[in-house]
Amino acid sequence: MEPFQRPVLRWQGMIALAYCCGLRLGEVLNLTWRDVDFAEGRLRVVAKRGEADMLDWSPKDKDRRILPVPAPASNLLTRLQLDPSAGEVYLFVLGKGPNAGQRIGRNNVWRDFDAIRRQAGLPKCSMHDLRRSFCTNLSRAIPMHVVQELAGHSDIRTTRRFYVQVEPELMQCACRVLETELDEATETENGSE
Repeated sequence: MEPFQRPVLRWQGMIALAYCCGLRLGEVLNLTWRDVDFAEGRLRVVAKRGEADMLDWSPKDKDRRILPVPAPASNLLTRLQLDPSAGEVYLFVLGKGPNAGQRIGRNNVWRDFDAIRRQAGLPKCSMHDLRRSFCTNLSRAIPMHVVQELAGHSDIRTTRRFYVQVEPELMQCACRVLETELDEATETENGSE
């Protein structure tokens, strides 16, 4: 892999994990290669303590969770893993300068994400908005308690209140379902007289 490609691939991986796995920024930044199970297509979000090669860190709300990694995100991580610098522990590390090989910091991510967003011509958003999209997209297809578990929320009210947006199309669909049900009930009632 060419050196200039690594930052782009690193950003693709971070964005994929936030969007496809619903990870918080701190969770993305604290992932180590030991947390990724390529064979099973999963990753672990776990606390890091007492190890010389890692910073102490604890996930918010849940002590530990295991998440499925969709194939597109897994493929990006595989490509990223093919060219780690010697001794890299974290998935996302600084690639140059005196701190090369060290975990990327939050401030670097916020600044660089905003620059990438502006360059792409996207409206103002944050890495956390990718997590919100993950929760909203899942809520369209799976039960809310599963979304809560995957998001790592200790309280389902958090999932409902802050992360799951009710789309106008879904409201219209709900109205059509109710109208159909009422029409059928009325027809049945009128037919039985």
